[in-house]
Amino acid sequence: MRRLVLALAGVALGAWSAPAAAEVVTLDLTPRIPTYGSTVRLAGAVTPARRTTVEIYRRESGSWHLVADDQSGANGRYSLGIRAHRPGLYVARTDAAESSQARLRIRPVLTTSFAGLRIVGAPLRLTGRLRPAVAGTLTLTVRGRARRVGLGGYGRFGVPLPTKRAGGLGLKLVLRPEDDFVRVVRRLRKRVGAPVLSVGDRSRAVRFLERRLDTLKYVLRDVDRGFHADTRDAVYAFQKVERLGRTGVVTSRFWRELRRARTPRAAVERGKHIEVDKARQVLFEVRRGKVVRIVHTSTGATGNTPVGRWRIYRKSPGFNSLGMYYSMYFLRGFAAHGYHSVPPWPASHGCVRLPNWFAPRLYDRWDLGDVVWVLPTTARRSPLWQNPAAVSRTAPPRSVGVVGP
Repeated sequence: MRRLVLALAGVALGAWSAPAAAEVVTLDLTPRIPTYGSTVRLAGAVTPARRTTVEIYRRESGSWHLVADDQSGANGRYSLGIRAHRPGLYVARTDAAESSQARLRIRPVLTTSFAGLRIVGAPLRLTGRLRPAVAGTLTLTVRGRARRVGLGGYGRFGVPLPTKRAGGLGLKLVLRPEDDFVRVVRRLRKRVGAPVLSVGDRSRAVRFLERRLDTLKYVLRDVDRGFHADTRDAVYAFQKVERLGRTGVVTSRFWRELRRARTPRAAVERGKHIEVDKARQVLFEVRRGKVVRIVHTSTGATGNTPVGRWRIYRKSPGFNSLGMYYSMYFLRGFAAHGYHSVPPWPASHGCVRLPNWFAPRLYDRWDLGDVVWVLPTTARRSPLWQNPAAVSRTAPPRSVGVVGP
């Protein structure tokens, strides 16, 4: 009987067991704040350990969306990687359990570079790209002034920067994030320079200088990267018009004046003609009343280049016996011609000296009968200014014969 009781008790105990523990699944994100586009490791464990499918969901627009899945091992662990493209809440699920929510925050990628020349007056831009473009709003602060940066296609942007003066240019670019993106700050500093340039230099700065002078109508033989004699002559002409020291050297003050300069007005704002400014020692070519070319010149050392309204009456190509090159005579022996020496001050015997590289071009553009105005100055604000109508009535000098270069 005792054996029977023990047997029945054993059967009863074998039929009863403790309830199975509830399944638990965990989810960890590494790193918690990854860089946009990098790999995020999603890992965890299923307890009690078993082989099963683990699905990863992300919450979007109020509902959960499957983004990845993996098989846990015999030890219950799983691990998979996804690209860090979308921040937000993530969970892991099995057929029997769901993890706690894990928040993924993403650091956007903000790249920047500078485009252009870091020279006073030259165009300079801050360019870059924000990835993803929906990460937030960009604000750029330059010298204490903030402005919003507009984004173009694929999050690209380009912002013009001020180059009105030389010196350090401090920039602060701030991303104000949206959703679960994080704030990004870039502090940048560039120096806007005013390089000293002279004959023999070769650089991008020289090319910018020549382009700017060419835009303002100062004549050059070529626009390139080399500071040659034609560049020096154009610099002379600019210095004369803007009343700078006639050095032929580009300095910081030159750059400042170049930035804000405008093409000068013709003294006679109608028709086509040549104007010679004795005070400023420059020659203007004028078409339809507008200055189209400016070149540096040298007139009579004694001031004897005759003021008045004259016409070209004779042209002489090539060199003559006096070394005058491609001469255009406008009164007796007075002519505009090329010469081997054209200093930035009055130095001729009365003629209008021009650089030899320029003289043939001027010669080809003007014909017999075309008007040459020789004026005390073309600058209206100068105390030497005279109305051209009065100048045109000036009596010609009595000297005759060859004047000389």
